[in-house]
Amino acid sequence: MTNRVKPNLMKENAMKRISLIVLCVCMCIFYACDQKQITKLKIMSYNIRHGEGMDNVLDLSRAAEIIKEQAPDLCGLQEVDDSCLRTNKIEQSSYLAEKTNMTGTFSKFMDFDGGEYGMASLSAKPIISTKRLQLPDGIAEPRSAIIHEVQIAKACTIVFVNVHFDWVESDEGVSSRLNQAKVLTQYLNTMDKAVIITGDFNCSPGSTTMNYFNEQGFEFVNKGDDNLSFQGESKAELDHVVFRNTNDVKIKAIRIDLLEEPVVSDHRPLVAELEVIY
Repeated sequence: MTNRVKPNLMKENAMKRISLIVLCVCMCIFYACDQKQITKLKIMSYNIRHGEGMDNVLDLSRAAEIIKEQAPDLCGLQEVDDSCLRTNKIEQSSYLAEKTNMTGTFSKFMDFDGGEYGMASLSAKPIISTKRLQLPDGIAEPRSAIIHEVQIAKACTIVFVNVHFDWVESDEGVSSRLNQAKVLTQYLNTMDKAVIITGDFNCSPGSTTMNYFNEQGFEFVNKGDDNLSFQGESKAELDHVVFRNTNDVKIKAIRIDLLEEPVVSDHRPLVAELEVIY
Protein backbone atom coordinates (compact mmCIF):
# COMPACT_ATOMS: atom_id res chain seq x y z
CA MET A 1 0.00 0.00 0.00
CA THR A 2 2.78 2.42 0.95
CA ASN A 3 4.69 1.81 -2.28
CA ARG A 4 1.61 2.64 -4.35
CA VAL A 5 0.81 5.91 -2.57
CA LYS A 6 4.31 7.37 -2.72
CA PRO A 7 4.64 7.34 -6.54
CA ASN A 8 1.17 8.87 -6.85
CA LEU A 9 2.08 11.59 -4.36
CA MET A 10 5.32 12.35 -6.21
CA LYS A 11 3.45 12.54 -9.49
CA GLU A 12 0.89 14.90 -7.98
CA ASN A 13 3.63 17.17 -6.60
CA ALA A 14 5.42 17.21 -9.94
CA MET A 15 2.21 18.26 -11.73
CA LYS A 16 1.72 21.05 -9.21
CA ARG A 17 5.27 22.30 -9.82
CA ILE A 18 4.77 22.21 -13.60
CA SER A 19 1.46 24.08 -13.27
CA LEU A 20 3.13 26.69 -11.07
CA ILE A 21 5.95 27.16 -13.57
CA VAL A 22 3.49 27.53 -16.48
CA LEU A 23 1.49 30.06 -14.46
CA CYS A 24 4.61 32.08 -13.68
CA VAL A 25 5.70 32.09 -17.33
CA CYS A 26 2.24 33.22 -18.45
CA MET A 27 2.21 35.99 -15.87
CA CYS A 28 5.66 37.16 -16.96
CA ILE A 29 4.59 37.25 -20.61
CA PHE A 30 1.41 39.15 -19.75
CA TYR A 31 3.32 41.59 -17.56
CA ALA A 32 5.92 42.22 -20.27
CA CYS A 33 3.25 42.76 -22.92
CA ASP A 34 1.33 45.12 -20.67
CA GLN A 35 4.34 47.34 -19.94
CA LYS A 36 4.25 50.75 -21.59
CA GLN A 37 7.36 52.40 -22.96
CA ILE A 38 8.08 56.13 -23.04
CA THR A 39 10.05 58.06 -25.63
CA LYS A 40 10.86 61.75 -25.32
CA LEU A 41 10.43 63.81 -28.48
CA LYS A 42 11.60 67.35 -29.23
CA ILE A 43 9.55 69.23 -31.83
CA MET A 44 10.46 72.53 -33.44
CA SER A 45 8.66 74.92 -35.77
CA TYR A 46 10.30 77.93 -37.37
CA ASN A 47 9.08 80.35 -40.00
CA ILE A 48 12.49 81.43 -41.28
CA ARG A 49 11.32 84.16 -43.73
CA HIS A 50 13.68 82.72 -46.38
CA GLY A 51 16.66 83.63 -44.20
CA GLU A 52 16.09 87.38 -44.22
CA GLY A 53 16.14 88.84 -40.73
CA MET A 54 14.42 91.80 -39.13
CA ASP A 55 17.65 93.70 -39.85
CA ASN A 56 17.06 93.05 -43.59
CA VAL A 57 20.23 90.92 -43.71
CA LEU A 58 20.01 87.71 -45.73
CA ASP A 59 21.90 85.11 -43.71
CA LEU A 60 20.47 81.59 -43.56
CA SER A 61 23.33 80.40 -41.36
CA ARG A 62 21.74 82.20 -38.40
CA ALA A 63 18.62 80.04 -38.62
CA ALA A 64 20.79 76.97 -39.09
CA GLU A 65 22.70 77.73 -35.88
CA ILE A 66 19.48 78.11 -33.88
CA ILE A 67 18.12 74.80 -35.15
CA LYS A 68 21.43 73.03 -34.57
CA GLU A 69 21.66 74.38 -31.02
CA GLN A 70 18.13 73.20 -30.18
CA ALA A 71 18.77 69.75 -31.75
CA PRO A 72 15.12 68.84 -32.38
CA ASP A 73 14.05 65.36 -33.40
CA LEU A 74 11.57 66.85 -35.89
CA CYS A 75 11.38 70.37 -37.27
CA GLY A 76 8.85 72.14 -39.48
CA LEU A 77 10.09 75.13 -41.49
CA GLN A 78 7.96 77.71 -43.27
CA GLU A 79 8.75 80.34 -45.93
CA VAL A 80 11.55 78.37 -47.55
CA ASP A 81 13.14 79.15 -50.92
CA ASP A 82 14.56 76.63 -53.33
CA SER A 83 16.99 78.04 -55.92
CA CYS A 84 15.39 81.50 -55.96
CA LEU A 85 17.27 84.56 -57.19
CA ARG A 86 16.48 86.59 -54.07
CA THR A 87 18.30 83.99 -51.93
CA ASN A 88 21.28 83.44 -54.23
CA LYS A 89 19.89 80.28 -55.87
CA ILE A 90 20.51 78.23 -52.71
CA GLU A 91 18.45 75.11 -52.05
CA GLN A 92 17.61 76.21 -48.54
CA SER A 93 16.18 72.93 -47.28
CA SER A 94 19.30 71.06 -48.42
CA TYR A 95 21.55 73.69 -46.84
CA LEU A 96 19.74 73.49 -43.49
CA ALA A 97 19.67 69.69 -43.57
CA GLU A 98 23.44 69.59 -44.13
CA LYS A 99 24.20 72.16 -41.42
CA THR A 100 22.02 70.40 -38.83
CA ASN A 101 22.87 66.82 -39.88
CA MET A 102 19.20 66.02 -40.44
CA THR A 103 17.12 64.68 -43.34
CA GLY A 104 15.46 67.51 -45.28
CA THR A 105 12.24 67.47 -47.31
CA PHE A 106 11.04 70.41 -49.42
CA SER A 107 7.46 70.96 -50.59
CA LYS A 108 6.75 73.48 -53.31
CA PHE A 109 3.90 75.96 -53.08
CA MET A 110 4.63 77.75 -56.32
CA ASP A 111 7.24 78.83 -58.84
CA PHE A 112 8.91 82.01 -57.65
CA ASP A 113 11.79 84.27 -58.66
CA GLY A 114 13.57 81.77 -60.88
CA GLY A 115 13.09 78.91 -58.43
CA GLU A 116 10.43 77.57 -56.05
CA TYR A 117 8.88 78.79 -52.82
CA GLY A 118 7.31 76.62 -50.15
CA MET A 119 8.09 74.84 -46.90
CA ALA A 120 10.40 72.15 -45.58
CA SER A 121 10.81 69.67 -42.77
CA LEU A 122 13.90 68.30 -41.04
CA SER A 123 14.09 64.95 -39.28
CA ALA A 124 16.69 63.31 -37.06
CA LYS A 125 14.52 60.19 -36.91
CA PRO A 126 14.06 57.55 -39.65
CA ILE A 127 11.34 58.56 -42.10
CA ILE A 128 9.09 55.67 -43.15
CA SER A 129 7.03 57.57 -45.73
CA THR A 130 6.46 61.10 -47.03
CA LYS A 131 3.34 62.67 -48.48
CA ARG A 132 3.25 66.16 -49.94
CA LEU A 133 -0.48 66.80 -49.63
CA GLN A 134 -1.91 69.49 -51.87
CA LEU A 135 -4.29 71.71 -49.90
CA PRO A 136 -6.93 74.07 -51.28
CA ASP A 137 -5.25 77.17 -52.72
CA GLY A 138 -5.02 80.16 -50.43
CA ILE A 139 -6.37 83.56 -51.42
CA ALA A 140 -2.93 84.75 -52.51
CA GLU A 141 -0.78 81.61 -52.71
CA PRO A 142 -1.08 77.83 -53.19
CA ARG A 143 -0.56 75.66 -50.13
CA SER A 144 0.50 72.10 -49.27
CA ALA A 145 1.40 70.12 -46.16
CA ILE A 146 4.33 67.78 -45.53
CA ILE A 147 3.21 64.55 -43.87
CA HIS A 148 5.82 62.10 -42.59
CA GLU A 149 5.42 58.71 -41.00
CA VAL A 150 8.36 58.70 -38.61
CA GLN A 151 9.85 55.89 -36.56
CA ILE A 152 10.54 57.56 -33.22
CA ALA A 153 11.42 54.30 -31.45
CA LYS A 154 11.94 50.66 -32.39
CA ALA A 155 8.29 49.78 -31.79
CA CYS A 156 6.61 53.14 -32.37
CA THR A 157 5.72 55.09 -35.52
CA ILE A 158 3.85 58.38 -35.49
CA VAL A 159 2.77 60.95 -38.07
CA PHE A 160 4.49 64.35 -38.13
CA VAL A 161 2.87 67.16 -40.11
CA ASN A 162 4.21 70.58 -41.08
CA VAL A 163 1.68 73.25 -42.12
CA HIS A 164 1.64 76.84 -43.31
CA PHE A 165 -1.96 77.91 -43.75
CA ASP A 166 -3.33 80.90 -45.67
CA TRP A 167 -2.16 84.23 -44.24
CA VAL A 168 -4.98 86.52 -45.46
CA GLU A 169 -6.85 88.07 -42.50
CA SER A 170 -10.25 88.67 -44.15
CA ASP A 171 -13.35 86.48 -43.84
CA GLU A 172 -12.19 84.80 -47.05
CA GLY A 173 -8.90 84.00 -45.35
CA VAL A 174 -10.72 82.50 -42.35
CA SER A 175 -12.72 80.27 -44.68
CA SER A 176 -9.58 79.36 -46.65
CA ARG A 177 -7.67 78.24 -43.53
CA LEU A 178 -10.62 76.16 -42.36
CA ASN A 179 -10.89 74.42 -45.73
CA GLN A 180 -7.16 73.66 -45.68
CA ALA A 181 -7.49 72.20 -42.17
CA LYS A 182 -10.45 70.05 -43.25
CA VAL A 183 -8.64 68.56 -46.26
CA LEU A 184 -5.60 67.83 -44.10
CA THR A 185 -7.67 66.19 -41.35
CA GLN A 186 -9.63 64.08 -43.82
CA TYR A 187 -6.35 62.65 -45.07
CA LEU A 188 -4.96 62.09 -41.57
CA ASN A 189 -8.15 60.22 -40.61
CA THR A 190 -7.17 57.50 -43.08
CA MET A 191 -3.86 56.78 -41.35
CA ASP A 192 -4.99 55.54 -37.90
CA LYS A 193 -1.82 56.75 -36.17
CA ALA A 194 -0.97 59.25 -33.47
CA VAL A 195 -0.39 62.65 -35.10
CA ILE A 196 1.63 65.76 -34.27
CA ILE A 197 0.97 68.90 -36.32
CA THR A 198 3.13 71.98 -36.06
CA GLY A 199 3.76 75.05 -38.14
CA ASP A 200 2.52 78.53 -38.94
CA PHE A 201 -1.26 78.18 -38.71
CA ASN A 202 -1.72 81.93 -39.29
CA CYS A 203 -4.53 82.02 -36.73
CA SER A 204 -4.97 82.33 -32.98
CA PRO A 205 -5.91 79.51 -30.56
CA GLY A 206 -9.53 80.69 -30.38
CA SER A 207 -9.99 80.84 -34.16
CA THR A 208 -12.42 78.82 -36.25
CA THR A 209 -9.60 76.68 -37.60
CA MET A 210 -8.14 75.82 -34.21
CA ASN A 211 -11.61 75.07 -32.84
CA TYR A 212 -12.08 72.67 -35.73
CA PHE A 213 -8.90 70.80 -34.81
CA ASN A 214 -10.21 70.54 -31.25
CA GLU A 215 -13.49 69.09 -32.52
CA GLN A 216 -11.47 66.50 -34.46
CA GLY A 217 -9.80 65.25 -31.29
CA PHE A 218 -6.59 67.29 -31.38
CA GLU A 219 -5.10 68.68 -28.18
CA PHE A 220 -3.57 72.16 -28.22
CA VAL A 221 -0.24 72.70 -26.44
CA ASN A 222 -0.74 75.87 -24.40
CA LYS A 223 2.20 78.28 -24.40
CA GLY A 224 1.13 80.25 -21.33
CA ASP A 225 1.60 84.02 -21.10
CA ASP A 226 4.63 84.27 -23.40
CA ASN A 227 2.69 83.23 -26.50
CA LEU A 228 3.26 85.82 -29.24
CA SER A 229 5.20 83.99 -31.94
CA PHE A 230 4.88 86.58 -34.72
CA GLN A 231 7.03 89.62 -33.94
CA GLY A 232 6.27 91.87 -36.88
CA GLU A 233 4.38 95.15 -36.64
CA SER A 234 1.32 93.51 -35.08
CA LYS A 235 2.43 90.77 -32.69
CA ALA A 236 0.26 87.64 -32.67
CA GLU A 237 0.12 83.97 -31.65
CA LEU A 238 0.24 82.14 -34.97
CA ASP A 239 2.62 79.18 -34.54
CA HIS A 240 1.33 76.12 -32.72
CA VAL A 241 1.67 72.45 -31.84
CA VAL A 242 -1.36 70.16 -31.70
CA PHE A 243 -1.52 66.39 -31.36
CA ARG A 244 -4.01 63.53 -31.46
CA ASN A 245 -3.66 60.19 -29.68
CA THR A 246 -4.72 56.68 -30.56
CA ASN A 247 -5.70 53.83 -28.25
CA ASP A 248 -2.14 52.46 -28.41
CA VAL A 249 -0.07 55.65 -28.52
CA LYS A 250 -0.52 58.57 -26.13
CA ILE A 251 1.27 61.91 -26.41
CA LYS A 252 1.85 64.20 -23.45
CA ALA A 253 3.17 67.77 -23.54
CA ILE A 254 6.05 68.38 -21.12
CA ARG A 255 6.93 71.96 -22.01
CA ILE A 256 6.77 74.48 -24.84
CA ASP A 257 8.83 77.62 -25.39
CA LEU A 258 9.12 80.48 -27.84
CA LEU A 259 12.78 81.41 -28.08
CA GLU A 260 13.95 84.98 -27.71
CA GLU A 261 15.33 85.51 -31.20
CA PRO A 262 14.31 89.05 -32.22
CA VAL A 263 16.51 89.44 -35.31
CA VAL A 264 16.77 86.25 -37.37
CA SER A 265 13.13 86.18 -38.57
CA ASP A 266 9.79 87.87 -38.01
CA HIS A 267 8.68 84.67 -36.22
CA ARG A 268 10.15 83.29 -33.00
CA PRO A 269 11.30 79.66 -33.05
CA LEU A 270 8.86 77.35 -31.26
CA VAL A 271 10.26 74.35 -29.35
CA ALA A 272 8.12 71.71 -27.63
CA GLU A 273 9.15 68.72 -25.55
CA LEU A 274 6.73 65.79 -25.64
CA GLU A 275 6.48 62.32 -24.17
CA VAL A 276 5.15 59.52 -26.35
CA ILE A 277 3.77 56.55 -24.41
CA TYR A 278 3.30 53.31 -26.35
